[in-house]
Amino acid sequence: MGANTRTDRMLPSQFDDKLIAAIGLTLLAALIPFFVSEYVRTLIQRCLLWIPPIFGVYFIYSLLRQVHFAQSIFIGLGSYIVAFLAGKYFLTSELLILLPLSLLACVVVAYVLGIFIMRRTGFYFAIMGIAVTMVFWSLVYKMRQITGGSDGISDIKNPTLLGIQLSEQGFYYICLLISVGLIVLMYRILHSPFSMQLKAIRGDLQKAESIGIPVHQMRRLAFVVAGANAGLSGVLLAFLYNYVGPTSFAWEFGAQFVQAAIIGGVNYFVGPIVGAFAFVGLEFLVSTWFPNLWEIVIGVTVALVVVTVGEEGVTGIAKNLLGRVFKGANLKERTYSDGK
Repeated sequence: MGANTRTDRMLPSQFDDKLIAAIGLTLLAALIPFFVSEYVRTLIQRCLLWIPPIFGVYFIYSLLRQVHFAQSIFIGLGSYIVAFLAGKYFLTSELLILLPLSLLACVVVAYVLGIFIMRRTGFYFAIMGIAVTMVFWSLVYKMRQITGGSDGISDIKNPTLLGIQLSEQGFYYICLLISVGLIVLMYRILHSPFSMQLKAIRGDLQKAESIGIPVHQMRRLAFVVAGANAGLSGVLLAFLYNYVGPTSFAWEFGAQFVQAAIIGGVNYFVGPIVGAFAFVGLEFLVSTWFPNLWEIVIGVTVALVVVTVGEEGVTGIAKNLLGRVFKGANLKERTYSDGK
């Protein structure tokens, strides 16, 4: 009888726990707009749209151990496609046109750039990403007649879906749906043979080549996956702000996704999610109270995380704290049962 009771208590698996937690968080995000102000909803929307590009940084680092600063290229590419078609030329604001078009453009650009950038590793990979980002930023900044230069492009029409213009709340749910969909897709990719091949490349490139893995092609595909995530977010961020400027291409903007990934923790799948909310939330709080100090606070926070917990990030800290709490609770329960 005791054995059966113990077995019954062990029935909920780790997968079930994660699934229940994921469903619960998604439902919470779906209900939040009914209880918060429009400004807070927009802030949460921004967090949701930061998750995919941060997952790109996490994807490249966790599988290839490369630091990816070039996500802003694809954010900017997706944003400017919206700026031209839904803003400057007023051709269309249909999401079912703009999302696939931006995805295609980002895939093509990422594949071409990947031919050159992914030939390098470590320090040189990071520097090449920054250098290419600076080229894109410079082109957009100087082509004033086309891109608006430093003024950017504003007055972007609100998005439509199947010809129906979305309300602010409706657009929030579109952002939530796409973010959750990309998270699920990244989970599937990270648990696929493709990711196993990338890990083999990371472990020993020459050995991976010797067993028949197309090393350069796999690395380019990883770069494409990261860029596609950022491009889709770029489309939605342009509609969120109703404005696009050259800062979308700035390498400093791409560095923020790296910082967010570090804060969240690059050792955990939920790290990019935690990092997005932690970075955006910290930036909002500090810039509200101390407008001129938020960069310093973010920098100090990243430095402290790297020095103290490294790749564990905030997620690792929370996991350790929860582990101690539950361990203490289980110990008390066991002591009580033994005493009884």
